Amino acid sequence: MRTSDRDTIVAVATAPGEAAIGLIRMSGPESVQVASGCFRGRVRLEDAGDRKLLLGFFVVEGQDLDQVLASVMRAPGSYTGQDMVEFNCHGGPLLLRRAVRALVGAGARLAERGEFTKRAFLNGKMDLSQAEAVAAMISARSDLGLSSAFFQLRGGLRRQFEGMAERLREALVLLEAGLDFSDDVEIDFGIVRQQIDLVLARVGGLVRSYQMGKVMREGALVTLAGRPNVGKSSLLNRFLEEERAIVTDIPGTTRDTIEESVNLDGIAVTLVDTAGIRQSGDAVEMAGTRRSQQFIDVAERVLLVVDGARPPVQEDFSVLGVLDRSQGFLVVNKVDLGVHEAWDRVTVNADSVRVSAKTGEGIERLRMRLRGSLLGGVGVSGDVVTHERHLIALRGAQRALFQAVEGLSEAVPAELVAMECRLALDALSGIVGETTADDILDRIFGSFCIGK
Repeated sequence: MRTSDRDTIVAVATAPGEAAIGLIRMSGPESVQVASGCFRGRVRLEDAGDRKLLLGFFVVEGQDLDQVLASVMRAPGSYTGQDMVEFNCHGGPLLLRRAVRALVGAGARLAERGEFTKRAFLNGKMDLSQAEAVAAMISARSDLGLSSAFFQLRGGLRRQFEGMAERLREALVLLEAGLDFSDDVEIDFGIVRQQIDLVLARVGGLVRSYQMGKVMREGALVTLAGRPNVGKSSLLNRFLEEERAIVTDIPGTTRDTIEESVNLDGIAVTLVDTAGIRQSGDAVEMAGTRRSQQFIDVAERVLLVVDGARPPVQEDFSVLGVLDRSQGFLVVNKVDLGVHEAWDRVTVNADSVRVSAKTGEGIERLRMRLRGSLLGGVGVSGDVVTHERHLIALRGAQRALFQAVEGLSEAVPAELVAMECRLALDALSGIVGETTADDILDRIFGSFCIGK
């Protein structure tokens, strides 16, 4: 631990702005001593019982600033593993700034982003994947993202990685025993291969889960595209269950994009209603069409809306080509007016759903299919990879294990197989922070908010 990690730090732990309560948090070996100089109550902070709330006054230069509740959490049983003090003050920004300034003047320093959780990691209170889960819980945009982060915070992923690491260690014991005692021990390569295969299967499953995990954590962008006047804006309004977009019978009403968020049964989805795609000499409409194409290119899914009550025209087939480049759905709209038989003969490289944005027919089916597609068509479980850092490490372990399996198949020397197993083990260890460079730690905790 660096010297700076043993400083006494202080920060406001509640969100900026006016509020009923503002929490000031301190951590470090001098926390109680520094805080006691700014607290006046019937019981001194030095004599306070662990995790007991004390009513008193926050004092600045001999004057009472605020009536507060103070608590002391002593090492090693605190969040950071160090002595901690917390003040529950009234939540005025000016009041909190003056209190923090007084604590800094008494010997603390301002905490950096994520420094409290970083100390919890450095002091063995949590592993790195759990520390990342703290930030994920704070920034969660959906129920599924929150549930996944909480699973990770409780050590769910750590247990997965520890199980895989233990199997690799067992394989390494066999390989290295054969190397060290080659005259007396014969390596059972069958057991080695079995252990590696089990880890490979689990790693592969976690790698495949990233698509779902990314959506759970960050949400998804879904673009509504199609020709003018096919019902894109009506479909947006139906998803939102409110009249957000202007709907008229005049083609080209939407000239720019409209972005709105919707909770798709636990997934945070940003719906983008785009301008109708068609050939036009109107400069504004042409700009809208180009912007529509940009959103089609970056979307996780595209809902390509067509007017099912009319036969397809050449512009429809031009727009249908979008689905060859994007994962999407052909949404045949206006089924309340009847579906023209020509649509039965149209084939596209995408799922097809028939709906009526006007009456709501088929909308729930579209929602469920879209949700299933975003989640990769698999059931939701807690052991899902949600961070790109984890994915990169898992892919590194996967490559090393593939090399180990290939080496076993080709009867290469056992030390080469052992080397690949060690590389895989190092990659897995990096996920929970057993082997992690300081610059990676700084980057991870730098994404946290002040006070956490």
